[in-house]
Amino acid sequence: MPLLREDVIHIAVRQHSRLNDWQLIAGQYPNGSDDELPPLNIVDPHLACDDSPDHRRHSKNKIVPDLVSCKGNVMLITEMKPGYSPQDESKLEHLIFAERPRLITALKALLASRRIQLRVPLEELTFVPALGFSESAPYKKNARFCYFKVKNLKEVLFEGNALVPAL
Repeated sequence: MPLLREDVIHIAVRQHSRLNDWQLIAGQYPNGSDDELPPLNIVDPHLACDDSPDHRRHSKNKIVPDLVSCKGNVMLITEMKPGYSPQDESKLEHLIFAERPRLITALKALLASRRIQLRVPLEELTFVPALGFSESAPYKKNARFCYFKVKNLKEVLFEGNALVPAL
């Protein structure tokens, strides 16, 4: 079975998340276009150290997750591709487990600037990495991750982990 396009993956995962009561916080469709959600720009503080917006937008070490969603005390940070991406897995592990202060700083700034109210205080959240990709794509399961395996626009299988049970 051929892999789905990346935009189809994004649309299906967002719809599935909404239907399962996840609060969508931030996101970015492929090619940086999104009129629904603000992007979460996680920048390198050493490169983005003044008030110039260009440094922040064009930071070499900037990370912009494809989707940030929250349910209960769990915040999913999701990257999506047509197939499984080990690079995205590494990027999310680095962000959530090694660069957590940068992630929290960016989230606080986004929540304040957009007046977004979380259902649970930020300090009480557990950050969990997630990957979204075509259902037919082979992948090696990582116990710390959740997976959105997309069959089509209406069918998404969510595979949770110990912190996030399957929906």
